[in-house]
Amino acid sequence: MISYNTIKQKYTGNRNLVDNVLGAFVVRGLGFLISFVLFPLYLRYFNNNAVLGCWFTMYSVLTWINMFDLGIGHGLRNHLTADLSLGNYESARSHISSAYILMGGITLLVTLITLVVSRYIDWNRIFNISTEALSAEELYQGVIVTLCGVFSFFFFKLILSVLYALQKSAWPNLLNLISTVLMLLFLWVYTPTGEIGKDFITLSWVQAISGTLPLLVVTALVFGKELKSCLPSFHCFRWNKANDVLSLGFLFLLVQVVYMVITVTNEFIISYFFAPAFVVEYQIYFKLFSIVSSLVALALIPVWSAVTKAFVEKRYGWILKLIRFLYGIAALSVLLQLAIIPFLDPILKLWLGSKAIDVDVSVALLFALMSCEMIWVSVLTSIANGLGKLKCQLYGFLFATVFKIGAIVALASHASWTIVVTATIIGLLPYCIVQPIVMNRQLKVLNKEVSTHD
Repeated sequence: MISYNTIKQKYTGNRNLVDNVLGAFVVRGLGFLISFVLFPLYLRYFNNNAVLGCWFTMYSVLTWINMFDLGIGHGLRNHLTADLSLGNYESARSHISSAYILMGGITLLVTLITLVVSRYIDWNRIFNISTEALSAEELYQGVIVTLCGVFSFFFFKLILSVLYALQKSAWPNLLNLISTVLMLLFLWVYTPTGEIGKDFITLSWVQAISGTLPLLVVTALVFGKELKSCLPSFHCFRWNKANDVLSLGFLFLLVQVVYMVITVTNEFIISYFFAPAFVVEYQIYFKLFSIVSSLVALALIPVWSAVTKAFVEKRYGWILKLIRFLYGIAALSVLLQLAIIPFLDPILKLWLGSKAIDVDVSVALLFALMSCEMIWVSVLTSIANGLGKLKCQLYGFLFATVFKIGAIVALASHASWTIVVTATIIGLLPYCIVQPIVMNRQLKVLNKEVSTHD
């Protein structure tokens, strides 16, 4: 059995890392429990699967945009980690100010353009839902409210990069938990009016507020206390610092875009090429099989900034040891993932009661394989992102994106909605094979150079 001390020894070199991982596990564990309670509440809130499927699809689009920070957040995270590690607070304030001003300008521009253009978009056609199920005006209002909330989140989420740079990776998970609890409380106490359109708009408002409010509060706390000397200011904006953030951030942006197409567009693709009702079935399988992969991804969140810190300090040997340890954790996680399959039927009946679906073992196996692959990808990207070595990710994800979209367009009329999952699995295989080879080779060369100089 892996003990706390064993993990601590493997992670030696960053004393906050294990505490952040364990803290994040506690917080996200509560988040998982709440998310499972939320699903039946959504089913109760919307008694129409087409509208519920539309909501899940719109929520997945929201997730795309939340991931899509133009690379500015990731660029800030790596540069700020280096600044704080070296005690360079003047550079840290310039990086923070430049990132916030860039993000603020872009967010304002995109919001204005969206408000103008969105009126001319046929949202019912985009989400593949009839006007009988949800009127065009009601869907439009829900989309606008949600997008305004997303753009606010888009700006304020920069504080998450600051928290990661401060080696406080449990905090973003706590903020996410607070947002989820706020949504849970609403669904628990609010009685739907029975008017689908009105309830849809109301839920959009709750989603927008619950997502942004915690970020706003923690931003005030961080810059009011711990980083008071690094408070963003127009006077501290520097083009060279903005270029620092953007140059590294541009590669992160490209990786974000292609990875987003691979992993978080499935609901939209299923809704568009098949039907919104299938999104509900997808969500049921996905939520169950994403438990282990999400927990692994959670544990890896602080690894990114810890690897960046070790890379700046040229502790390449420590990074290599960490990689080997994480490979072992990934292998164990894959076994746990596959062990879920035999127990699916009783789990679904316990979770969803009378609304539980009949288990299709072939579909369950596909989701298990996809989640196993995501575990491996999470391990690889957490190290590569910390090193700032993104080209292999970019090429691998580009191939996966082109393959996935091509396969779905070509086969959608001849296959079921599960082609989306199958195409994702096959598309990511080349990256899963090539990335560890490239990464290990780069680190061994660097470690050898440092050992030679010593």
